[in-house]
Amino acid sequence: MASPLANARKQLLAKESRKANRATNVAKPNSLHLLLAELETDLKVLSGFNRIDEKVNHKRDVLVPKYREAIEEYLAGDEQFDNPLFTQMVIWLFDIDDLETAIKWCDIAIERGLDTPERFKRDFATFCADEVLKWSERMASHGHAIEPFFSHVFANLVPDENGEKPKWAITEKLSAKWFKFAGLYLLRNEQGDVHAGSVGDTETLEKAKNFLLKAQDEHPAIGVKTMIDKIDQRIRALESGDNL
Repeated sequence: MASPLANARKQLLAKESRKANRATNVAKPNSLHLLLAELETDLKVLSGFNRIDEKVNHKRDVLVPKYREAIEEYLAGDEQFDNPLFTQMVIWLFDIDDLETAIKWCDIAIERGLDTPERFKRDFATFCADEVLKWSERMASHGHAIEPFFSHVFANLVPDENGEKPKWAITEKLSAKWFKFAGLYLLRNEQGDVHAGSVGDTETLEKAKNFLLKAQDEHPAIGVKTMIDKIDQRIRALESGDNL
């Protein structure tokens, strides 16, 4: 049985053949079907690495630089078509933490209605949301900045100013994780610990509470009730002047 990449190459060859018959165009040496043949080989090589860090280094140092120019040419062109090389590159960019390009290209994939590689069960919106959240949690745990990437993706997961539904439709559980993280992040103190008692203004507390309430609405088992109670206690203390 032919692989998905082999099938994609076959379709591209047929398409290029039809173009050649109409316009006597000659396929370029680096045409997509040849690159897809190389990609299939590179994926086999990649699967031979035992360690995750070895795979990540190989993607960063070898594979992404190898295919990047071809993808940039594809994105700059006027013709839009399914491009397995492009969708694979989006995945690799997240793997190597090149979030600036990964999110930008993921936005394009979503706008064009492209599917993730066949072995993935998640669509691009879910994949991007999941990966950026994990990255944000990792960065926050080490006291590193999470912007602008966190807010860029979060904007696609919340209703707009007119109350319209979010741009991206992801699962309730993943949505709840985003709102929970957004709420708890507002409560972090200088040491990076989540502590409602460290927040000195009610506006921030109310905003954090609203995020946590949304998380609870999306997925009741998300586990935010205790923190919501602590926020309420802190708000009452600030309003009464009794600084806890």
